[in-house]
Amino acid sequence: MRAFRCILTALLVLAVVPSAAVRAESESLGLHLAPCSQGRSKVPAECGTFGVYEDRVARSGRIISLRLVILKAKHPTHHAIAFIPGGPGQSAVSLVPIIADGLFAKSLSALRDRYDILFVDSRGMGGSHAFDCNLVPAAHPGSYFRQLWPDALLSACRVNTAARSNPSLYNTNNAVDDFDDVRAALGYPKLVLGGGSYGTFFALVDIRRHPEHVESAILNGVVAPHFVPLPGSPDGAQTALNDLIAKCRRDAVCNAHFPAFAQHFDVLVQRFDHGPILVRVKNEATKRFETVPLSKEVFVDRLRNTLYDPQNAASIPYVVERAYHADYVPLGDLVNGMSLLMSKAVNYGAFLSYTCADEIPFVSEEALKAAANHSFAGDLRVRAQQHACSIWNVRPMPPNFNDPVRSDVPILIVTGSDDPTTPPHYASEALPYLRNAKQVLVRGAGHTTEIPCTERLIEQFVRAGSAKGLDVSRCDAAFKTPPFATSMAGQ
Repeated sequence: MRAFRCILTALLVLAVVPSAAVRAESESLGLHLAPCSQGRSKVPAECGTFGVYEDRVARSGRIISLRLVILKAKHPTHHAIAFIPGGPGQSAVSLVPIIADGLFAKSLSALRDRYDILFVDSRGMGGSHAFDCNLVPAAHPGSYFRQLWPDALLSACRVNTAARSNPSLYNTNNAVDDFDDVRAALGYPKLVLGGGSYGTFFALVDIRRHPEHVESAILNGVVAPHFVPLPGSPDGAQTALNDLIAKCRRDAVCNAHFPAFAQHFDVLVQRFDHGPILVRVKNEATKRFETVPLSKEVFVDRLRNTLYDPQNAASIPYVVERAYHADYVPLGDLVNGMSLLMSKAVNYGAFLSYTCADEIPFVSEEALKAAANHSFAGDLRVRAQQHACSIWNVRPMPPNFNDPVRSDVPILIVTGSDDPTTPPHYASEALPYLRNAKQVLVRGAGHTTEIPCTERLIEQFVRAGSAKGLDVSRCDAAFKTPPFATSMAGQ
């Protein structure tokens, strides 16, 4: 899907070179705003920072500046929609230009007639006192082809981080409370929350902690407390792969080129059971090819990342077929490209601070065993993340953090049937506790579900302030499956 790749392209550029208009100011408490414009269309906006104490309980010590941008409504009503991205670790502000220009989240462009659109980089992300961890060094692919979070790089970053941050203070509860302080300072009585992936988790925690300040919520790809899936969602990854196999069989081109896709995939996965596979990959720093060992841990998770977007997933049968015949160059290209892309899209220091506190402490060993038996991904991602958390070493959240969120707030849930990381049943499990919520299922869609049908539903939902009366079934078959690739040209 072009929308998903548009997000990642923006993150690639803007995570490296922050816009001068939203560069962090000096560290001081409170709100600091100035007029600015955003995107090529020069949308009127306000840009600046909001200073908070890193230690919210002590209310003393280090002050961190949260970067924020507000796209101003054409006809102000003092209502606002907050855009909350995924990860955790993604920057909200980095997406402002493409949203301002109407290239992504098109419902927000329509709703900006009466709603401000608010973007806040949570603590540790984007321009908000971000962690400086390069765990995917372009000059050394051998390190990130072996481990998702290389031990030596992660250990060094943890030591360096301690001089300027306390990673244990970077979690969703603190980020949500920062966010509510920003809301209050801006004078919005309530906000519409628009969250995707981890952003849905953030939104639900905000609804739990500050229900009186939430007008409604749009949740795209639900991750809910108490129903948090295993890291890497091995069940979702297997379902997405099964659906891809079925689509390939039904597609004349894919079935003609790759009639044994499922069997060849199984053979490829089994090769990793004997140890890492040597692959040729282009070093992005030297521009020369080199041979590096690719571990099963990295292989299965980067394949899962590729399944996020059906247009990217359309290249998987070709990559698998070439690898089955011992041509590992396309596989190396896929793993390298996805690794570099994800490292730019997600701040891994923030990702680990949040997930090691919010998620890993509640992982079920029973669920882990089931995952190992019923998914090609097994428990590899979970074990890798548990190991990384032992190095990152932050305080876990208290047990009641994992209680279900119960709410009467109007909520619209949008899910893709082929989502490998937040599959629809995660939303379905949380739905009984969200008494004024409706779920939209987009068949064939992956982790991003932006199509005209869902964008129209979102606009109608926000304007009505309720999902009652919405025909959520009309988007079921609105997604168009992209063509399968028969080479890596254009991928």
